[in-house]
Amino acid sequence: MAQETPKQVLKLIQDSRRVLITTRRQFSGDGLACALALFLILKKFSKNSEIIIDSFQLPPEYQFLPEINEVKAEVKKLKRYIINLDISQTGLEELAYDIKGDNLRIHLSPQKGVFTPADLKFQTSEFAFDLIFVIGAADLESLGALYDFHRDLFYQIPVINIDNSLNNDNFGHINLTDITATSCAEIIYNLIKELKLDILDNKIATCLLTGMISATRSFKTENVTPASLTIAGELMNLGANRQEIVTKLYQTKTIPLLKLWGKILSRLQSIPEKKIIWSKVDLHDFTETMANPNHLLNVIDELIATTPLVDAIVIFYQTEPQITRAILYAPGLKNALGLVRKYQPTGNKDYAYFSTFKPLAEAETEIIEHLKSQV
Repeated sequence: MAQETPKQVLKLIQDSRRVLITTRRQFSGDGLACALALFLILKKFSKNSEIIIDSFQLPPEYQFLPEINEVKAEVKKLKRYIINLDISQTGLEELAYDIKGDNLRIHLSPQKGVFTPADLKFQTSEFAFDLIFVIGAADLESLGALYDFHRDLFYQIPVINIDNSLNNDNFGHINLTDITATSCAEIIYNLIKELKLDILDNKIATCLLTGMISATRSFKTENVTPASLTIAGELMNLGANRQEIVTKLYQTKTIPLLKLWGKILSRLQSIPEKKIIWSKVDLHDFTETMANPNHLLNVIDELIATTPLVDAIVIFYQTEPQITRAILYAPGLKNALGLVRKYQPTGNKDYAYFSTFKPLAEAETEIIEHLKSQV
């Protein structure tokens, strides 16, 4: 991390009035926990902030995190719009409005004379936010509707990009990217230490340790270093309960998740010589199990734990007819995004998220054949 970068981040925080915190639509546990940690950190600076994750649904295993109810699924008020009418020459006798169909009609009566088109101006106010933190997103497109429908926000407002992905686009005005870090949580911890900020408490430590545990599957991944373990120890000294976090994330299974796990296991297929396994979930399965797509990452974690020698895991699923979505986890291969580049995926080198306008069975056959040719 360049020496000036932490100071630049601190200056932007100090100068901000309202901060937007977000992560990719298919968020990771690390991204969610870090968003909450930043929310708590900004409170220490007496700054207003808002966490928005496109289409957010709370996975039950993360319900224990502090301030989790602050996470919102969409932008409510990004800008205010102003209709400015010059009444200096006419005055105003009466103002009323009604809604007819999809149209708002404003009724105005001047005290004298008439209004002209030149008297009327349409204005927009400033954005509701003046600083943005994007956590654990390789590119802005992975933010989903938050970026798709509000691109001008990300071009006009300073963006601080925090990520440990090799494939990050460095899209931020400030990029806190470190591919040697186990997690975004580790990057945030190091930022706090470099700035010598005395702000870490039990709640922030819990969020950061949760991010580290989620990103490393409880410190079992190859990128865990002695420095990472030292950070985890310091967070525990601040009150983060490692055993409770591990229990919540990995040892507490809800009924919907267990039912979905059963469906996926019953359809599990493999190509042993290619070290590929895959399964699928249709619309009816989500309805029957009362699960949702956010549970699929938990299922992949279970498959990782029970089949450690595979190079690629694919889950196909549908949330609407005629569109098949897929999650590819490819830790044993060079780049998950590169493997399915033709489908314009989002994600990072380990996880790729993509979709195709084809029925489930047809998409499954096509994509598995494509992967066979790539590995």
